[in-house]
Amino acid sequence: VAGRERGWGEERRGKAQEAEEAEALSGSTSAQDHTSPAMTTAFFSLLSSVKTSIVSACKLPPLEASQAFKASLTKAGCSWTDGKADSAEQDDSLSLAFRQVLEELVVSNNKASKSAVEDPTVIGLLDLCLNAALDGAVPKQLPMMCIHDMFEGLTARCCGDAFSFLEQRTDKLQTLTIDKLSQAALLKSCNTLLQRLSKSSDLLLCGRILMFLANVLPLSERSGVNLRGDFNKGNITDFEEDLGGEEGERLEAEGKEPHEFVLQSLDEKLEGQLEVSYHMYKSFWGIQKWLHDPLLLLTSTQASLNLETMTTMMSTVLDNFAAYTVSDVEAAAASGAEREFYFPGFLTSTRLISLELQDTHFRRHVLVQYIIVLLYLSDPSLHPPKSVDIKKPAREELTRLLERCWSILEGIPPRGAQFVRALRKIMDREGNWTSWKKNKCPDFSKEPLTEDPVIEVGTKRKDVMTAAHVWKRRYFTDKVRKALIVEGLEEGNLTTSCKAKNRMPAKPNPDCPNEHSTNISDRMQVVRDEMDPENCIEEEYRHNNTTCWRWISLRMLAAYDIEAFTAATAENRFLEGAVDKMDGKDVKDDNKMEEDESKDKAKE
Repeated sequence: VAGRERGWGEERRGKAQEAEEAEALSGSTSAQDHTSPAMTTAFFSLLSSVKTSIVSACKLPPLEASQAFKASLTKAGCSWTDGKADSAEQDDSLSLAFRQVLEELVVSNNKASKSAVEDPTVIGLLDLCLNAALDGAVPKQLPMMCIHDMFEGLTARCCGDAFSFLEQRTDKLQTLTIDKLSQAALLKSCNTLLQRLSKSSDLLLCGRILMFLANVLPLSERSGVNLRGDFNKGNITDFEEDLGGEEGERLEAEGKEPHEFVLQSLDEKLEGQLEVSYHMYKSFWGIQKWLHDPLLLLTSTQASLNLETMTTMMSTVLDNFAAYTVSDVEAAAASGAEREFYFPGFLTSTRLISLELQDTHFRRHVLVQYIIVLLYLSDPSLHPPKSVDIKKPAREELTRLLERCWSILEGIPPRGAQFVRALRKIMDREGNWTSWKKNKCPDFSKEPLTEDPVIEVGTKRKDVMTAAHVWKRRYFTDKVRKALIVEGLEEGNLTTSCKAKNRMPAKPNPDCPNEHSTNISDRMQVVRDEMDPENCIEEEYRHNNTTCWRWISLRMLAAYDIEAFTAATAENRFLEGAVDKMDGKDVKDDNKMEEDESKDKAKE
């Protein structure tokens, strides 16, 4: 977006350096210039033996192929020390053998009008090379060099299937690309493939390649970072700055000003609904000049004038977006909401502008461009060293335009508010990415946290008990134990653990001394006394009808007498029913008698 180019490896290595790396990575240069004839004979003898071993091993399963290939190399006289070949001649012969066999297989498949990727022998050879590099038998950059050779021998259409080979082996390639030479070889093969692909018809494959590089290469790799913040200045948008043809003749015939002249649309239904003036057309496409190269607004001799012109054009476009709101194009958005859209290039015909402006996805694309450039202009830390300072009125205008863009973007369906939230999050992350680049891409990986030594517990009971005692002495100290065991558990009185530390003691009631007793028998005696008709205590003044007191008594009763607690139901008047149960009365018979009496009274 906004024409920013982030090419993998293009910035880090110039053409001369690429040529040097290609020569260093080719592996095809033999030691003929600085070796004796005897060594040259040994080189080609080993090359022939290795090619025979490769052809026979690549037809086997991967694990068996690696073992058989390593055994054949040892038999042929190859040797390694600390994972490296004892001689450069050995590496050269192995590299050349793999690449020659692969070339022969690709050529034979091309002659048979077959894709080399579909040949199991080719896949077996690449797997053999990859496993051999992981074992240290061949140079670590050799698998990437072979993949590069295979890409060179395939058409762009077949490269998509060949690239799936890399995606399926990402874990192994991450292990290999720790080496700088392997990283350079992988970047070279992927960059060469990207140059061959079309950005419009092969867009998905280009994205897969970039995502693959981002996953395989380490985070501190600087080849994929646009450190200087260069813009893609070659992305030029051409449009009709001077009207010609039928539109030009109509403009001369009507004699109107550009801001009054309405362009005709290919869709006759839009006539009189979505009207676009020629002035709006020029402003809409003319602003792309500064969007693809914002440095013209900061470093050129007419930077202030360019910035003022750009803000004026952008205001015109936003006014048009606000005038023809989303409700005018909502039907068009609903029909294409489930489809994917991308704009590899702009169509700038005067008869298409009204159709483009009614497309909600196109509006989003343009507004996201505006937001990116406005955020770039509003942050002085991103500007080059010799840029012109933006004055306060211009900064305020940029802020106003930015808020208008957010507001208009939020009202565009489908899911405008959700889209804006996601875009704001992306912009915040982009700020973190920019700060990391400004600090010269420091490595932000951290060392793993130190863990306590693991206590190995054996299978025998003695070992288990010993390990338990060791753990108890080390971790379960008196301080931890006291923190886990609640107060009152050791005393046998759990009610003390429910009290707050700053809780005030209850005031004694002279009329009822056992009101706040922690003994369930005392509490039940209170209920029993209040039930006695001789005491003449009305129903509403009884403790049984006090919710909090009743709840505490029921909790204590549940631990004291579960049968009495079962009888303490609402039908049996809670605690009064429990008292009757404890005194041996038949609660159900009493209730039935009361119901019969109430029925008799009702009949009377």
